[in-house]
Amino acid sequence: MVHYSDFVVDSRIQRQARALAERGDRVDCVCLNDDVTFPVGNGEIALHRASADKPRGGARAYLSGNARFLTGAARKVSALDREEPFDIVEIHNMPDALVFAAWRPKLRGTPLILNFHDTFPELFATLFDRSPRHPLVRAVRAEERISAALADGLVFVTPEARDLLASRGVGAERTEVVMNTPEERIFGERREPSAPSGGGELRVVYHGGLAERFGVETLVCAVAMLRGRGVPVRLEVLGSDAEAARRLAAFAAEEAPEGVHVAPEPTPVEEVPARLEEADLGVVPTLEDDFTEMLLPVKLLEYVHMGLPVVASRLPVIERYFGDDVLFAEPGDAASFAAAIEGIRRAPETALERARGASQRLAEIEWRRQRKGYLELVDDLVEHARSR
Repeated sequence: MVHYSDFVVDSRIQRQARALAERGDRVDCVCLNDDVTFPVGNGEIALHRASADKPRGGARAYLSGNARFLTGAARKVSALDREEPFDIVEIHNMPDALVFAAWRPKLRGTPLILNFHDTFPELFATLFDRSPRHPLVRAVRAEERISAALADGLVFVTPEARDLLASRGVGAERTEVVMNTPEERIFGERREPSAPSGGGELRVVYHGGLAERFGVETLVCAVAMLRGRGVPVRLEVLGSDAEAARRLAAFAAEEAPEGVHVAPEPTPVEEVPARLEEADLGVVPTLEDDFTEMLLPVKLLEYVHMGLPVVASRLPVIERYFGDDVLFAEPGDAASFAAAIEGIRRAPETALERARGASQRLAEIEWRRQRKGYLELVDDLVEHARSR
């Protein structure tokens, strides 16, 4: 697996790598982590550093960081493949061009999977405020098509993402939707929802990315509004980036002193369930743009898995999957989120019914089902390559 991320906090990478290792496979992850190998089930996972951490800055720094990682990953994949040839290589975007890191095994016929965590053209356009017609965005869209054409199999995070890319001519003979549902090994079985306490302090949790598009500042402002009205509410933020956490903590200290706690360091995936157990309510305050309209956030699925009621931004894919079983607020509107959170506190029994409905919906897409489809894709591609 090649992924421009930190294995420790990337739950999607962990789920899939562990699914393979548990049955006896060896998984080499070329990533941002220091070199280490550890046993998992009957197999093992080995992490290999390909470059330094991601640089910060504008589009130029973003693209140069991607290029440096691609160069380092290509060297590492080639070296590992010379030591012991790979049976299959899986590229996790972004960027999609990481497929070129697998040039050596690809040339000798090794099957290649491109796993679309996100739709890169939409993210790039919104991240750097470029129109869809901007030359850089058009270049990223071309990069997406070329990269996908080199892959033998494609993995998508939702059917909606698959259909969007198909409308742009991105496809392959073998595709699979593998959704970001919580892994039972880490989160246990789905928890029976319980009603938040009608009295006392309401404990709200957010975990995951802290980039502007995730709307955490909006949530902090909502908590400030509630506390200003005397509503006992406290927010716990478990981020995935230490520097972003420091900035958010400074913002929270001004807006909602004593009402918000921001964890100073990234929270490993294995520690997330215990932290969620301490909460009464999970919030997904994602802002709306062309990129986030396609998201079904993994944090939302994890809140539902843990039996928490959820307040979420009104985004199309979330509405499609969960309907009225989550309480919606308007993206970017702190007053709307404050009202929704207060509504949960005032009507805990209604919140409980919503949480039960969401839990039943999650049962239809649980990780056991996703895992089966993912392993079948890997095995089919490897078997087909060997038969050739």
